Amino acid sequence: MKIKQDITWYKTKYLDKKDWLIKKSLHYIFHYFENSLAQKDIKKIIKIQEENYKKILRILKLKNKRKLNYYLYPSKKIKEELMGDDGNGNAIWLEIKKEKEIWKSKKFEVHALYNREIQCIGAHEDTHLLSLLLGISIFLFSEGLAEFMSEKWHNKDIDLWTKNYLEKSKLYLIKFLVNNKNWDKVNEVIVYPQSGSFVRYLINTYGIDKFKKAYKELSRKKKLKSNTKTIKKIYSKSIKELEKDWKKYLKEKN
Repeated sequence: MKIKQDITWYKTKYLDKKDWLIKKSLHYIFHYFENSLAQKDIKKIIKIQEENYKKILRILKLKNKRKLNYYLYPSKKIKEELMGDDGNGNAIWLEIKKEKEIWKSKKFEVHALYNREIQCIGAHEDTHLLSLLLGISIFLFSEGLAEFMSEKWHNKDIDLWTKNYLEKSKLYLIKFLVNNKNWDKVNEVIVYPQSGSFVRYLINTYGIDKFKKAYKELSRKKKLKSNTKTIKKIYSKSIKELEKDWKKYLKEKN
């Protein structure tokens, strides 16, 4: 079984760049520009990423033997020229296939902006790569897991962001977010902390093992009806019931 990453914009010009500065740590290989902020901060970056690496695998109860290749870019323009996208960060895996119940990816890379304005490091993109060991889940769970591991969205706790959106009636229905097709219509400023908060609630309330089971069984290739049935089977509650309980939890947050 194979799953391909949907990134038609992806370029590999970064592989032709011969003057990357390279620094290896226990679980990472960092590539960055000479005289860049990343070069100045590389010791701090390594410390942050290694701490997040341990946390992600500890919480997910997983083991990983591959090093993560990190490419740090000083500007959006350069990032787009070399790898095809000017976004803050990307986890690149290209294709994963299942062999003897183990998922393996073709690539294991993070491409991130790192400058005075944007320092896209931390747990988010690393979670996308390390969770490949579980397979590819629906966006609500994959992006939610990455935000759960990050804990904060723009330096503010994900639950506090989400509670604020709840009070302003700006949250999306969870059933709407279970459908991957709807993610083309969402505002990331709302949906990222919201999905992270929902996943945090599921993990803290029902445990990581149940979440991992749901993560593995939910699929981007399955229909909405099938995925909603899976959630009810695993959590013994409908999406509406889980959503109601989660919102009650949010209202009690300070």
